[in-house]
Amino acid sequence: MHDAASDEELAQQTANGVTEAFHRLTERYYRPVGGFIFKRVGRPDLVEDLVQETFLEAFQALKRRRVPHKFSSWLFGIAHNRCGKWHRQKRPALFDPAAAPVELKTPPEQMLLEEIEEQQRQLSQLDRELKRLPDETRRLLEWKHRDGKTCEEIAVMADRPVGTIKSLLARTYKSLRAALGTTAGDSNR
Repeated sequence: MHDAASDEELAQQTANGVTEAFHRLTERYYRPVGGFIFKRVGRPDLVEDLVQETFLEAFQALKRRRVPHKFSSWLFGIAHNRCGKWHRQKRPALFDPAAAPVELKTPPEQMLLEEIEEQQRQLSQLDRELKRLPDETRRLLEWKHRDGKTCEEIAVMADRPVGTIKSLLARTYKSLRAALGTTAGDSNR
């Protein structure tokens, strides 16, 4: 590969599967793209990641045979979009390490008690629904969830096809969700 190849020639070669061509483009544009990104985000700790994301996106696009007419403008457009995505991201609020820690508010005891009561009510309802299931179905659920068996292992133990076990479990889950869903909002039961 000769050194005088244009950006567009190298982009076309990359699209044709010559990864060395993209390496040449990376060598040409890595620092300029890094400077471009630094001016937009102002955080040296992020530049490397955003530059790599830019080149990765460009490489993937070229591999999908999306070859631009003007490579440099296209590449800087990708970098610009990466910076915009970074600016739009929700980031956690940073705190001042010299400041005193913020005191966390604990929920009132009444709220905790209500939450515990609701969990107990749901567990009781689940227990009632499980008792209504046929013995064989309960046994399959125990093997699956208490004993941690796979559907394949259960099929061997039950001497039934794996597909039958999976279907039976799926129907059981669906019926349990329906039974619990209809009573989940009903606190009078």
